[in-house]
Amino acid sequence: MLTGFRSDARQSKTRRLTNLIDRIRHDIQQRLDQLLAEAERLRHALAALDPRERSTSKPRPTRSQPAAKTPDAPKRPPARTRTRTASTGNGASGSTRTAPGQTKAKVLAALSSGQALTAGEVAKATGVARGTVSTTLSKLSKTGEVVKADRGYRLPSTDGRAANAPEATASPTTGDS
Repeated sequence: MLTGFRSDARQSKTRRLTNLIDRIRHDIQQRLDQLLAEAERLRHALAALDPRERSTSKPRPTRSQPAAKTPDAPKRPPARTRTRTASTGNGASGSTRTAPGQTKAKVLAALSSGQALTAGEVAKATGVARGTVSTTLSKLSKTGEVVKADRGYRLPSTDGRAANAPEATASPTTGDS
């Protein structure tokens, strides 16, 4: 008799815990649905305020599905959603900042082949936006880390010959006089 009572008490306690967990899951899911709906309204408001958003946004699914009922398969929200992604001609994304010095390193690495490249060519090789590459090349040119070529930019030569190539071709004609 005593063992039957303990068994009934355990089952009752298990049912109460299961009901409590189900209620908490339901409440959390309801709140999550409300927050997702609010996020969607905010996205639409942002899109209405920013005309660039209309051309770059993708249609988003609407929230019309009921909450998940199975306890072992809870509905999970997306980890993180971006509200806007600026795109460039070469497919680079302008929505995140790169670490300090990373753009410079990428540009210098692209120029390490030894041949002169334009900003557009460096942008394609690195995946960095063309405007960013152009600005970086201009700054690097001012500091002497790259030199302007007939078409584009290149790394300065360590022996001094390639860095002064335009002058080297002009020197023999002036040196003969």
